[in-house]
Amino acid sequence: MRKSVSVLVLIVGGFWTASQAKAASICDALAGNLITNCGFETGDFTGWTIGGNDANPGGNYYGVDTFDANSGNTPGNCMGGPCGAFMSQDFFVGTAPLTLSQTIATSVGSVYDVSYFLEQDTPPEPGNSHAFTASWGGIPFQSLTPTAPSAADGTFVEYSFMETATATSTTLQFSFENDDDFWSFDDVSVVAAAATTTPEPSTGLAGGIALGALLLLWSRRRLA
Repeated sequence: MRKSVSVLVLIVGGFWTASQAKAASICDALAGNLITNCGFETGDFTGWTIGGNDANPGGNYYGVDTFDANSGNTPGNCMGGPCGAFMSQDFFVGTAPLTLSQTIATSVGSVYDVSYFLEQDTPPEPGNSHAFTASWGGIPFQSLTPTAPSAADGTFVEYSFMETATATSTTLQFSFENDDDFWSFDDVSVVAAAATTTPEPSTGLAGGIALGALLLLWSRRRLA
């Protein structure tokens, strides 16, 4: 369940974390981002598909709130602040992970920069499991199964990968398991990688001819 004590302290004290003080969602500022509702700033999962073990008794196992935001709009749709996703798993119902996915239009052979911010709130307690997997077109490209405390616990970490499209539409999917706490998830982006430009062959040839002509003229003047 979400930690109601922390929520009460924040409401009564009126405190805001540094991540909540940011003015705008950083993924929305990325030109060409193909992800809809990339920072969950609608206050829900509009544009996304929830799957797998999606049981959510009381809305306590996954959702969108301001306490799990990396960045976002202020004022925003989550208690007046920015929004982020908290993702867990109802292990009382089943063992399959919870999945979050979005299918985007892609160009075959094009390379895309896939990026997101992920935070493990706390390390797993004995007997519990934490796992996260990201896949592109059905093929996993990142898998995390933390088993011990880490310096990154409680802190958002940005992950970025270069992925190649093999179809005209590609599904980006994330799966979450967190038996005793939550993953915080925010600012997802998929942006086409910039093409590398090279000089036209004709330009290089013309430059070579011009250089040759200058050298020939210089050598003739020395002989005169």
